[in-house]
Amino acid sequence: MAVVAGIDEAGYGPLLGPLVVSGVAFEVPDEAAGEDLWTPLADVVARSPRDPARLPVDDSKRLFDHTRGVRHIERTALAFAAAAHRPARNDEASPKSLPHCDIQRPNVTGTFGGLLDAIAEIGERLDGYPWHQGGDFPIPLAAGDVAADAERLRHAAGARFLGVRCLPVLVGEYNRLVESHGTKSATLFLKTARLLSWLWTEWGERGLVVHVDKHGGRNRYGLLLHQTLFGARIRALAEGAAESIYQVSHGARRMTVGFYEGGDARHLPVALASIFSKYLRELFMHGFNAWWCQRVPGLRPTAGYATDARRWLADTAPARAALRIPDRLLIRIA
Repeated sequence: MAVVAGIDEAGYGPLLGPLVVSGVAFEVPDEAAGEDLWTPLADVVARSPRDPARLPVDDSKRLFDHTRGVRHIERTALAFAAAAHRPARNDEASPKSLPHCDIQRPNVTGTFGGLLDAIAEIGERLDGYPWHQGGDFPIPLAAGDVAADAERLRHAAGARFLGVRCLPVLVGEYNRLVESHGTKSATLFLKTARLLSWLWTEWGERGLVVHVDKHGGRNRYGLLLHQTLFGARIRALAEGAAESIYQVSHGARRMTVGFYEGGDARHLPVALASIFSKYLRELFMHGFNAWWCQRVPGLRPTAGYATDARRWLADTAPARAALRIPDRLLIRIA
């Protein structure tokens, strides 16, 4: 059995709130490793949210806006997280069938804090931020019960969801990393590299294929991969504006990793990683806005992007001064 994975981010551009980078992995028959996973999962997923019987999986920007809210991305993220299967290394599923396995799974619904415990790694303590301190809240916010969706995913033929790992980068850590590494693009790749290392360690011996959404205008990733997977052999197969693809090998481990322009529209695992990243960022902003709106009467919530963030900073300036909130925990430096 091969493993096909995807990595994407949400929140690269805002002035307020976290950057979230996520990775997801699927187990597929070896001969399906190069296929479009929308096809083997067509009974349970669709690009459009119009079919209520199937989970929407597409670029999160197509499924979420502030008019429709988090309902679609929440339903998909929670269903996949609840369906995750983490087989032992000697799991002997047949290449032609992916049997349902009754295993212990974390409870990913209930509270935001419980979801973070199940799928996220955070580089600093949440209680260092007043708006996250003791600010847990129940989820789902809008999606309703996702148990039936998760059960259909567990029984899906042709591809089995192995798991997700999300790396939220709160503003304090983000600012420290940008100061240390010089740019926000370096900070983004640092987190992407952590997810690549996770995938390589967990499934490199299985025939690993990883799809990553491209980072800005970068076309050459070879040196960064050498630094991430020290000692591995890296061979460039393509380096261009549309895609940059590499073969990685070390001992028994093998990986093909591609960085794709518009990867969340081309590869289902990238789209799903985008959904997880966006959903977690929106949950962080939900708690953030609730805390501030309790302290500033009439304050309008913010999504944290530049123009509205400046409005929000002006509206909260007196409160921030009175509460002695340090800018380094609130405002990104780049």
